[in-house]
Amino acid sequence: MIGQFHQTMQKIYKLILNLKSKHNSNIVFDTRLLKKNDIFIGLKSRINNGSLYYKDAIKKKASLIIIDSKIDQSNIVYIKDTQIFVKNFCKFIIEFYKGKIIAITGSVGKTTYKENIYHILKNNNFKTYRSFKNYNNIQGLQFSIMNINIKSNYSIFELGINNSNEMSKLIKTLQPHYCLVTCIENSHIGNFRNFRHLVDNKLKIFDSKRLISGIINYNYDPHYIKTRINSKIQLLNVENIKKNRYKNKNTYTIDFTKNNRIYRIQSSRENFYENIAIISFLFLSKIIKKFKFNNFFYEKSIIEQRGRKVSTYIGKKKVNFYDHSYNACPYSLNKQILIFNERKINQKVYILGSMKELGKQSEYYHLKILKLVSDLSLKNIIFIGDEFYKLKMRNTNYKFYKNYKPAVKLLNRQINSVKNIFIMGSRYNQLERVIKKYVS
Repeated sequence: MIGQFHQTMQKIYKLILNLKSKHNSNIVFDTRLLKKNDIFIGLKSRINNGSLYYKDAIKKKASLIIIDSKIDQSNIVYIKDTQIFVKNFCKFIIEFYKGKIIAITGSVGKTTYKENIYHILKNNNFKTYRSFKNYNNIQGLQFSIMNINIKSNYSIFELGINNSNEMSKLIKTLQPHYCLVTCIENSHIGNFRNFRHLVDNKLKIFDSKRLISGIINYNYDPHYIKTRINSKIQLLNVENIKKNRYKNKNTYTIDFTKNNRIYRIQSSRENFYENIAIISFLFLSKIIKKFKFNNFFYEKSIIEQRGRKVSTYIGKKKVNFYDHSYNACPYSLNKQILIFNERKINQKVYILGSMKELGKQSEYYHLKILKLVSDLSLKNIIFIGDEFYKLKMRNTNYKFYKNYKPAVKLLNRQINSVKNIFIMGSRYNQLERVIKKYVS
């Protein structure tokens, strides 16, 4: 009976792969994203059951519909538990896939590194697949695995964790061959016992049974890290690799040595992109021994990070939004404030949202941000979110609001004296809505 069930599941898996190949189909969990010939899987959560939307999938002409209801239609497959089906199907795909899998994690830069490594490989004529957007939790990983290009040489996935033991689940699912840790900082520190506990959980990315090699970029407590890694893993400190960093007009240049050879990277971008170039180079050189890096040194290989500049006209005046509203941790917020402060532009406004999941250290880290803006003598600062609002009585020089709406009203009153607006904070604060008020 078990053998017959296993054979039935194998047939369904192969049917899905055949349909994907025939129609270039995507697998989706949300019928709103479904297109003709896509494959729909109805997942059940605590608040909703995707299987209830099978009629929408029929109307949109899905090639296959997998749900937990028995419906008499040829392209509908009944599965008692679709969550378990997805888990087992991902395992089947990972075992079936013949290419190499690259996994990337870190406190900041996961999506940017993933996109850049993808473009570097693609520019050097490798068939390459990468996970969707910044979908890096377990369901996002499953979604990306099921939509993998089976014929690709390399597949790149980003992995994110907010709690302990999450990485173990992600690695058990993905079983990557190569792993990169971009950095480890104090994001989500409130969900871990302490910083070392956070580090230990990040390092579980190297627990893959198929691990060939990995790199970790780490700037703190190197002795502790060395006790937690093995010979397959290279400990990297970008600051120690940099040689002769200098700026000539609008170009940044770094010379560094790898295997007794000197390499030079030139970029018109800021320091962050140079770090991407170095780490990406070293990481890829461990994966592909005969890699020529034909296009590596060209700017087209180094794409923008997730922060974006959005320009619009308010009346007759051009206003620039520097949008980092998607997320923030103490390290990234501190870094981006410093970068924006160094920009040679005028009429600046800072809209800074509070940071979440910092636990007992929340007040400490928010006070450090307040001290930073004070030490830099920054003006026109608007703080948003409960964590900052609690500190308003200690800092009467700045504006504090519990949510973004009063900030919009304040901007409307000051718009004639505003030209460049920096926005950053945890996603919970919905700071992207400030930009949407002005940009259609």
